[in-house]
Amino acid sequence: MTGPAHPPAVDGQSAPPADPRRLTHLLADIAKRVVFPPGPLVIALSGGADSAAAAWLLTRDERAARAVHVNHSLPHSATMAEAARGISTKLGMDLAEVSIHPGAESEDAMRTARYQALADHSRPDEAVITAHTADDQAETVLHNLLRGAGLDGMAGIPPRRDRFHRPLLGVWRSQTRELATLSGLPWEDDPQNDDPRYLRNRIRRRLIPQLEAEYQPRLREGLVRMSTLARADLSHLESLAARIPVLTSGDGSVELSCARMAELPPPISSRVVRRALRRVRGPHAGSEAEVQRALDVARGQAPRTELEGGVTVTRSGDRLLFAGGG
Repeated sequence: MTGPAHPPAVDGQSAPPADPRRLTHLLADIAKRVVFPPGPLVIALSGGADSAAAAWLLTRDERAARAVHVNHSLPHSATMAEAARGISTKLGMDLAEVSIHPGAESEDAMRTARYQALADHSRPDEAVITAHTADDQAETVLHNLLRGAGLDGMAGIPPRRDRFHRPLLGVWRSQTRELATLSGLPWEDDPQNDDPRYLRNRIRRRLIPQLEAEYQPRLREGLVRMSTLARADLSHLESLAARIPVLTSGDGSVELSCARMAELPPPISSRVVRRALRRVRGPHAGSEAEVQRALDVARGQAPRTELEGGVTVTRSGDRLLFAGGG
């Protein structure tokens, strides 16, 4: 991957001056690293520069695509919704607006609610595009390491999970901001990214710049490289976990065999539980603590547990049942 040409781009930085020649060169560089999946597409259009750039690239490719904006019902949400409308209008892209009320302003709660809204407002034949960048990958890996994550955390953001695709993971945020500006799109910085209550914002604005200034100037590239290496190992473990049946009943609940789970080593059983959780809750499979609570029920060490998003895990005979979350 081509490394960043200058320090991390963050919200609030001045936009680059308009230069049509620069846009041509930038597009040629980015196009080599961005591949959209085939078929109809839905782009998660936040109103920020990253998703604006992704939408612009889609229209350049003349792809059949529409946009969905998820309004988080926060004080700044009206600004981002207006930006999303302006971007979609300029690109001639149909836009659906969805309001959600996560019930909590935690990063995990908002992410879970956002992905669920995108899943609910897209068809099964549509691939959903989210505009995560290489900077998002680096920040996620460092975030996960600070929380003591294992291989899954080091692998970071997957390029694809189910219908969700992230084709901009090989592009740096400074490039998406420049591309969105040079293409004349009315994007906005999300004020939520200024809020120091969120650990990810402190990592982006304080920790990474300090580490790059004082310890390792190519830190983000190293974190992205680590995620690539970890993902190769993770892919092998996932292929083993995929051999264990995860069944869905007529009422939408998901079940596993407790006996089969007991035979598996922990790195495999935890991934089987994550598959089950994604069936009932969407792409975000939850924390390691939630996975362990579900495994405790499978082992008979707890009668039931309730996880974030209204998911309940119970045991009935040999069946481990996951219900709710819809």
